[in-house]
Amino acid sequence: MPRLSFVVAGRNDDYDGNFDDRLTIALSKNITSLPDAEFIFVEWNPIRNKTLVCRKLQRLFGDRIKYIVVHPKYHPLYCTIDDFLEYPAKNVGIRNATGDFVACINSDILISPEVVKYLNGPLKPKVAYRAVRVDINLEYLNVKFPVPKDQILEENFGVTNACGDFLMVDRATWYEYTGYCEAFPEQRLHKDSLMMYLFVDVGKMPVEVLGRITHWRHPSSWSNNQNRGKVGNVNWRFTKTGFRRNGPNWGLVLAKTFDFGGIRWLM
Repeated sequence: MPRLSFVVAGRNDDYDGNFDDRLTIALSKNITSLPDAEFIFVEWNPIRNKTLVCRKLQRLFGDRIKYIVVHPKYHPLYCTIDDFLEYPAKNVGIRNATGDFVACINSDILISPEVVKYLNGPLKPKVAYRAVRVDINLEYLNVKFPVPKDQILEENFGVTNACGDFLMVDRATWYEYTGYCEAFPEQRLHKDSLMMYLFVDVGKMPVEVLGRITHWRHPSSWSNNQNRGKVGNVNWRFTKTGFRRNGPNWGLVLAKTFDFGGIRWLM
Protein backbone atom coordinates (compact mmCIF):
# COMPACT_ATOMS: atom_id res chain seq x y z
CA MET A 1 0.00 0.00 0.00
CA PRO A 2 1.30 3.51 -0.78
CA ARG A 3 1.94 5.96 2.02
CA LEU A 4 0.63 8.95 0.04
CA SER A 5 -2.27 9.36 -2.37
CA PHE A 6 -2.94 12.46 -4.47
CA VAL A 7 -6.41 13.13 -5.87
CA VAL A 8 -6.89 15.39 -8.90
CA ALA A 9 -10.16 16.12 -10.70
CA GLY A 10 -11.04 17.54 -14.08
CA ARG A 11 -13.17 17.32 -17.20
CA ASN A 12 -12.69 17.11 -20.97
CA ASP A 13 -13.66 20.72 -21.59
CA ASP A 14 -10.09 22.11 -21.87
CA TYR A 15 -10.94 24.61 -19.15
CA ASP A 16 -9.61 28.09 -20.00
CA GLY A 17 -8.06 26.82 -23.22
CA ASN A 18 -4.93 25.07 -21.93
CA PHE A 19 -6.24 22.84 -19.14
CA ASP A 20 -4.73 19.71 -20.67
CA ASP A 21 -1.29 21.31 -20.90
CA ARG A 22 -1.33 22.59 -17.34
CA LEU A 23 -2.61 19.26 -16.05
CA THR A 24 -0.04 17.22 -17.96
CA ILE A 25 2.89 19.37 -16.89
CA ALA A 26 1.77 19.34 -13.25
CA LEU A 27 1.20 15.59 -13.15
CA SER A 28 4.51 14.86 -14.85
CA LYS A 29 6.50 16.98 -12.42
CA ASN A 30 4.61 15.79 -9.34
CA ILE A 31 4.89 12.12 -10.27
CA THR A 32 8.61 12.58 -10.83
CA SER A 33 8.97 14.29 -7.44
CA LEU A 34 6.93 11.65 -5.61
CA PRO A 35 7.66 8.36 -7.41
CA ASP A 36 6.20 6.14 -4.69
CA ALA A 37 2.92 8.01 -4.30
CA GLU A 38 -0.43 6.99 -5.74
CA PHE A 39 -2.03 9.45 -8.17
CA ILE A 40 -5.76 9.37 -8.94
CA PHE A 41 -7.48 11.37 -11.67
CA VAL A 42 -11.27 11.67 -11.50
CA GLU A 43 -13.04 12.89 -14.63
CA TRP A 44 -16.40 14.34 -13.64
CA ASN A 45 -19.38 14.74 -15.97
CA PRO A 46 -17.41 14.33 -19.22
CA ILE A 47 -18.70 15.83 -22.45
CA ARG A 48 -20.19 13.09 -24.58
CA ASN A 49 -18.50 12.14 -27.86
CA LYS A 50 -15.31 13.95 -26.93
CA THR A 51 -12.01 12.29 -26.05
CA LEU A 52 -11.69 11.73 -22.33
CA VAL A 53 -8.89 13.44 -20.44
CA CYS A 54 -8.31 10.01 -18.90
CA ARG A 55 -7.52 8.57 -22.34
CA LYS A 56 -5.06 11.36 -23.08
CA LEU A 57 -3.35 10.87 -19.73
CA GLN A 58 -3.32 7.12 -20.20
CA ARG A 59 -1.29 7.51 -23.39
CA LEU A 60 1.28 9.56 -21.49
CA PHE A 61 1.39 7.93 -18.07
CA GLY A 62 0.06 4.41 -18.57
CA ASP A 63 -0.89 2.71 -15.33
CA ARG A 64 1.08 5.19 -13.22
CA ILE A 65 -2.26 6.94 -12.57
CA LYS A 66 -5.54 5.46 -11.41
CA TYR A 67 -8.26 6.69 -13.81
CA ILE A 68 -11.91 7.11 -12.83
CA VAL A 69 -14.77 8.54 -14.91
CA VAL A 70 -18.07 9.59 -13.31
CA HIS A 71 -21.08 9.26 -15.62
CA PRO A 72 -22.86 12.57 -16.42
CA LYS A 73 -26.11 11.34 -14.89
CA TYR A 74 -24.74 12.02 -11.40
CA HIS A 75 -23.84 15.66 -11.92
CA PRO A 76 -27.32 17.22 -11.47
CA LEU A 77 -27.53 15.62 -8.04
CA TYR A 78 -24.55 17.65 -6.85
CA CYS A 79 -24.49 20.85 -8.88
CA THR A 80 -27.22 22.91 -10.54
CA ILE A 81 -25.23 25.99 -11.60
CA ASP A 82 -22.31 24.68 -13.67
CA ASP A 83 -21.06 21.62 -15.57
CA PHE A 84 -18.24 20.73 -13.19
CA LEU A 85 -17.95 20.43 -9.44
CA GLU A 86 -14.60 19.41 -8.05
CA TYR A 87 -15.54 18.44 -4.50
CA PRO A 88 -17.79 15.43 -5.12
CA ALA A 89 -15.22 14.40 -7.74
CA LYS A 90 -12.48 14.60 -5.14
CA ASN A 91 -14.65 12.59 -2.76
CA VAL A 92 -14.73 9.83 -5.38
CA GLY A 93 -10.95 9.97 -5.44
CA ILE A 94 -10.73 9.79 -1.65
CA ARG A 95 -12.98 6.74 -1.65
CA ASN A 96 -10.68 5.03 -4.15
CA ALA A 97 -7.40 6.06 -2.53
CA THR A 98 -5.31 3.48 -0.72
CA GLY A 99 -2.64 5.70 0.84
CA ASP A 100 -2.30 6.26 4.56
CA PHE A 101 -2.51 10.01 3.88
CA VAL A 102 -4.65 11.47 1.09
CA ALA A 103 -4.04 14.91 -0.43
CA CYS A 104 -6.64 16.61 -2.60
CA ILE A 105 -4.92 19.02 -4.96
CA ASN A 106 -6.05 21.05 -7.93
CA SER A 107 -5.13 20.06 -11.44
CA ASP A 108 -2.52 22.76 -12.06
CA ILE A 109 -0.65 22.58 -8.76
CA LEU A 110 3.10 21.96 -8.71
CA ILE A 111 4.52 20.57 -5.48
CA SER A 112 7.80 22.23 -4.53
CA PRO A 113 10.90 20.40 -3.23
CA GLU A 114 10.33 21.80 0.27
CA VAL A 115 6.86 20.23 0.36
CA VAL A 116 8.21 16.94 -1.05
CA LYS A 117 10.82 16.87 1.72
CA TYR A 118 8.11 17.41 4.34
CA LEU A 119 5.92 14.70 2.79
CA ASN A 120 8.78 12.22 2.91
CA GLY A 121 9.23 12.88 6.62
CA PRO A 122 7.05 11.87 9.58
CA LEU A 123 3.35 12.68 9.26
CA LYS A 124 0.68 12.52 11.94
CA PRO A 125 -3.00 11.60 11.89
CA LYS A 126 -5.59 14.19 12.86
CA VAL A 127 -3.55 17.04 11.40
CA ALA A 128 -4.72 19.24 8.52
CA TYR A 129 -1.69 19.64 6.25
CA ARG A 130 -1.79 22.74 4.06
CA ALA A 131 0.48 24.64 1.71
CA VAL A 132 1.07 28.24 0.66
CA ARG A 133 -0.21 28.75 -2.89
CA VAL A 134 2.05 30.88 -5.04
CA ASP A 135 0.27 32.23 -8.12
CA ILE A 136 2.55 32.42 -11.15
CA ASN A 137 2.26 33.72 -14.69
CA LEU A 138 0.30 31.50 -17.06
CA GLU A 139 3.10 31.67 -19.64
CA TYR A 140 5.69 30.33 -17.18
CA LEU A 141 5.17 26.65 -17.95
CA ASN A 142 8.73 25.41 -17.46
CA VAL A 143 8.59 26.03 -13.72
CA LYS A 144 11.82 25.90 -11.73
CA PHE A 145 12.17 26.03 -7.97
CA PRO A 146 12.76 28.41 -6.33
CA VAL A 147 10.39 30.36 -8.57
CA PRO A 148 11.94 33.60 -9.88
CA LYS A 149 10.46 36.67 -8.26
CA ASP A 150 9.45 38.16 -11.60
CA GLN A 151 7.15 35.17 -12.21
CA ILE A 152 5.34 35.40 -8.87
CA LEU A 153 2.02 37.25 -8.87
CA GLU A 154 0.81 36.61 -5.33
CA GLU A 155 1.16 34.33 -2.33
CA ASN A 156 -2.06 33.02 -0.80
CA PHE A 157 -2.37 31.52 2.63
CA GLY A 158 -4.80 31.47 5.50
CA VAL A 159 -6.62 28.67 7.24
CA THR A 160 -9.27 28.75 4.51
CA ASN A 161 -7.65 30.86 1.77
CA ALA A 162 -6.84 28.69 -1.27
CA CYS A 163 -7.43 25.56 0.81
CA GLY A 164 -9.00 23.80 -2.17
CA ASP A 165 -5.61 23.74 -3.89
CA PHE A 166 -3.90 21.51 -1.32
CA LEU A 167 -5.36 19.76 1.68
CA MET A 168 -4.08 16.52 3.16
CA VAL A 169 -5.17 14.45 6.14
CA ASP A 170 -4.91 10.79 6.98
CA ARG A 171 -7.37 8.58 5.15
CA ALA A 172 -9.18 7.56 8.34
CA THR A 173 -9.96 11.21 9.08
CA TRP A 174 -11.34 11.77 5.57
CA TYR A 175 -13.66 8.85 6.20
CA GLU A 176 -14.64 10.09 9.65
CA TYR A 177 -15.66 13.45 8.19
CA THR A 178 -17.13 11.90 4.99
CA GLY A 179 -15.10 14.13 2.71
CA TYR A 180 -16.19 17.45 1.26
CA CYS A 181 -19.77 18.63 1.62
CA GLU A 182 -21.97 17.18 -1.13
CA ALA A 183 -25.10 19.13 -0.14
CA PHE A 184 -26.19 22.57 -1.43
CA PRO A 185 -26.08 21.92 -5.21
CA GLU A 186 -26.59 25.63 -5.89
CA GLN A 187 -23.26 26.45 -4.24
CA ARG A 188 -19.74 25.85 -5.57
CA LEU A 189 -17.59 28.42 -3.80
CA HIS A 190 -16.45 27.83 -0.21
CA LYS A 191 -16.99 24.07 -0.09
CA ASP A 192 -13.25 23.80 0.60
CA SER A 193 -13.49 26.42 3.34
CA LEU A 194 -16.37 24.49 4.90
CA MET A 195 -14.12 21.43 5.03
CA MET A 196 -11.44 23.38 6.87
CA TYR A 197 -14.04 24.81 9.22
CA LEU A 198 -15.15 21.29 10.12
CA PHE A 199 -11.58 20.09 10.62
CA VAL A 200 -10.23 23.06 12.55
CA ASP A 201 -13.08 24.96 14.21
CA VAL A 202 -15.38 22.03 14.93
CA GLY A 203 -12.89 19.16 15.15
CA LYS A 204 -10.11 21.23 16.76
CA MET A 205 -7.49 19.72 14.47
CA PRO A 206 -4.13 21.49 14.29
CA VAL A 207 -2.90 22.89 10.97
CA GLU A 208 0.64 22.39 9.69
CA VAL A 209 2.01 24.24 6.66
CA LEU A 210 4.26 22.09 4.49
CA GLY A 211 5.69 24.83 2.28
CA ARG A 212 4.88 26.35 -1.10
CA ILE A 213 3.04 25.08 -4.14
CA THR A 214 2.58 26.90 -7.42
CA HIS A 215 -0.60 27.61 -9.37
CA TRP A 216 -0.84 29.09 -12.86
CA ARG A 217 -3.19 32.06 -12.77
CA HIS A 218 -5.43 31.35 -15.75
CA PRO A 219 -8.22 33.69 -16.97
CA SER A 220 -10.97 32.13 -14.85
CA SER A 221 -8.88 31.92 -11.68
CA TRP A 222 -10.71 33.38 -8.70
CA SER A 223 -7.75 35.74 -8.25
CA ASN A 224 -8.42 37.15 -11.72
CA ASN A 225 -12.21 37.30 -11.71
CA GLN A 226 -14.00 37.32 -8.38
CA ASN A 227 -17.27 38.46 -9.92
CA ARG A 228 -17.73 35.59 -12.36
CA GLY A 229 -20.91 33.58 -12.29
CA LYS A 230 -21.54 29.90 -11.67
CA VAL A 231 -19.99 29.86 -8.19
CA GLY A 232 -23.10 30.41 -6.11
CA ASN A 233 -23.30 32.99 -3.35
CA VAL A 234 -19.87 34.54 -2.77
CA ASN A 235 -21.05 35.53 0.72
CA TRP A 236 -22.35 32.07 1.59
CA ARG A 237 -22.29 31.70 5.38
CA PHE A 238 -21.13 28.10 5.42
CA THR A 239 -20.57 28.11 9.18
CA LYS A 240 -24.30 28.69 9.68
CA THR A 241 -25.59 25.81 7.54
CA GLY A 242 -25.46 23.21 10.30
CA PHE A 243 -23.79 20.75 7.89
CA ARG A 244 -21.58 18.14 9.56
CA ARG A 245 -21.50 14.92 7.52
CA ASN A 246 -22.57 13.47 4.17
CA GLY A 247 -24.70 10.36 3.87
CA PRO A 248 -23.24 6.85 3.63
CA ASN A 249 -23.04 7.03 -0.17
CA TRP A 250 -20.57 9.91 -0.10
CA GLY A 251 -18.02 9.66 -2.87
CA LEU A 252 -20.50 7.56 -4.87
CA VAL A 253 -19.30 4.45 -3.11
CA LEU A 254 -22.55 2.62 -3.93
CA ALA A 255 -22.46 3.46 -7.65
CA LYS A 256 -22.15 0.61 -10.10
CA THR A 257 -18.65 0.32 -11.55
CA PHE A 258 -17.48 -0.85 -14.94
CA ASP A 259 -13.80 -1.29 -15.78
CA PHE A 260 -12.92 -0.80 -19.42
CA GLY A 261 -9.48 -0.33 -20.97
CA GLY A 262 -7.80 0.58 -17.70
CA ILE A 263 -10.44 3.14 -16.73
CA ARG A 264 -13.02 2.65 -14.01
CA TRP A 265 -16.44 4.05 -14.87
CA LEU A 266 -18.96 4.92 -12.18
CA MET A 267 -22.25 4.20 -13.87
